[in-house]
Amino acid sequence: MGILRTAVLTGLLGVGGGVAGVGAGMAYLKAGTSFVPLTKDDKMFQTRIWRRYNPNNVPALKDDLVKVVPLSKIRPELRDDEAALTLEFCRGVWSRWAFKVHSLIQERYDKPEGTDDNLWSTADLAVSKFQKGLRFVNHFEVVENGGSEIAVRCGASPLERGLRPSDGLIFLSAKIDREQDIAVFHFKSALFSSSAPRERGVVTKHPIPAKVEFLHPWYIRMLTQSAMGNVKV
Repeated sequence: MGILRTAVLTGLLGVGGGVAGVGAGMAYLKAGTSFVPLTKDDKMFQTRIWRRYNPNNVPALKDDLVKVVPLSKIRPELRDDEAALTLEFCRGVWSRWAFKVHSLIQERYDKPEGTDDNLWSTADLAVSKFQKGLRFVNHFEVVENGGSEIAVRCGASPLERGLRPSDGLIFLSAKIDREQDIAVFHFKSALFSSSAPRERGVVTKHPIPAKVEFLHPWYIRMLTQSAMGNVKV
């Protein structure tokens, strides 16, 4: 939780221009993005990836952050290619200012043996193709890249291959809507405990601590807003 708190606070200080501007930074992030409900019918929950990493379908802290941008503000070479637009969005999420602090903390304090194949530098992440199997900062692993959607496992070290107490999935995508002349970016995420059993007939809440539940949407907003620097003219 300390890493998340530090990353969010640092980002808000940067966006708002100092301590006095934290409120302004929060207002900016909130105004430029919107959350939409993720229902049980969402295609994310029908995927092979979801069934593999949450086989017991345990409750999750889940959300879908949406960012809409006029096509006229998207880089010309990306306006007709959803796969290229998704890749640049993904690169922007993990290589720009919002993720910088997180990556530095992970590299300094969480770089055990067996992580030599990880990417640690945001400069390297900025040019990565985010192919399936890519691991970065000992906390994320690309588990699927379908072109117009990239799925990343999070929550703990990729060295933990099986089900685990702290787990999660992120689905990043970009859609081009020619009728409305817009590009729509989705940052879907779900945090859960994949190793937790689920009792039939018992309704339980996700196990995510309240502080993380509060900080999580702000971090997603920051990552998405900073990623726009990769796709906009």
